[in-house]
Amino acid sequence: MKRTRIIALILLGWTGLYAQAPISLDVAITAALKNHPQLLAAQKELEEQSALNKGSFSLPDPQLMLAAPTGEFFTPGIQQGIDNPFVYIQQAKVGKQQVTLAETGLLLSRSAVIRQVSDAYNELQYAEAGIGQSRTQDSIFNALHLATEKRFSAGDAGLLEKTSSEAKAKEAAVKLAQAEAELKNAQLAVMLLTGLDTDTNMVTVAFEKMALIGGSTEIPVSGPFFDFASQNADLARQQWKLAKSKIAPGYSFGYMNQGEQGSSMPHRFQFGMTVPLWFWTHNSRIKAAKANAEKTSFESASALQHFSVAWIDAMSSYQKNLASLDYYESTGIQQSEIILDAATRSHTAGEVSYLEYMYSISQALDIKSNYYEALKDYNTSVIELNYLKGN
Repeated sequence: MKRTRIIALILLGWTGLYAQAPISLDVAITAALKNHPQLLAAQKELEEQSALNKGSFSLPDPQLMLAAPTGEFFTPGIQQGIDNPFVYIQQAKVGKQQVTLAETGLLLSRSAVIRQVSDAYNELQYAEAGIGQSRTQDSIFNALHLATEKRFSAGDAGLLEKTSSEAKAKEAAVKLAQAEAELKNAQLAVMLLTGLDTDTNMVTVAFEKMALIGGSTEIPVSGPFFDFASQNADLARQQWKLAKSKIAPGYSFGYMNQGEQGSSMPHRFQFGMTVPLWFWTHNSRIKAAKANAEKTSFESASALQHFSVAWIDAMSSYQKNLASLDYYESTGIQQSEIILDAATRSHTAGEVSYLEYMYSISQALDIKSNYYEALKDYNTSVIELNYLKGN
């Protein structure tokens, strides 16, 4: 009877968390993509660059004049300056490149939000599994403690057995309180990231292995991280070309009706050129743009190096966590069930002492807890690899 009760308590602790309607990871991600400030900021950045790109062909405001060239009457006039056409061509290319960079930045922000939500969701699932384990452990050791108290009162148990059972029950109660606090924190983290209802206790779907998108573990050679690095360098080079194009002469056109009344040429037109006479100003801007292009090129190369290091670290963690999880799935979980069953049978038959029995139950529960931790670590490494892939 005692064996049946303990197994029932364990099953109740493993399954009791899923009584409420669960929220899937996809639902959490979808909600976060609608509300996350980082993604909204990236969207506004794209809108800003798109609007600026439409103004690439930006003429200076015309100058309206009212003058009295003969001193006898006022006459209106207008003058319009215009940069060299090459300037507008380069400005359009810069604007287009900025839009492309903002689009890639939006993809990176989206990937970052997905990783952040996935990590929080994974932690919530681990916290749910942890509190299930803690409730099971608390119920088992509390029941054993009560039984030991009765046996001690009847003279069938010694002081060591009574004290050990009491200590184990109190330890389990403390762990349960800690697990409840961790669960609340994990729920709050997901709620804050997703904007989902905070008035109800959030419950996830079954705690399982996450999928490695694409299935490949080869280091990527393309993706948003590569695109952002190369596009950032391309933008800096294009800005350098724009700075060089501004040394070309510009033009100005004007109209003034300055002739005397009755003059045979009452309409006067004006045409001029802007000369880059203050060459040191232009040279300074060109040198600065060149230095920025070279700096950005080095920064892009450095970013790709950091990406490679991050991928190697993530892959190392993935392989380590996969090996650990494989052990628990193939052997560890089965061993914990065997230990629990054998210990309960042996204790019921009087073949092992209470302390040996309590140790065996703790060992079986620890194996299950270690399995959940291995599953969490494995999912964390999968989340990181998926993020680096840009998925």
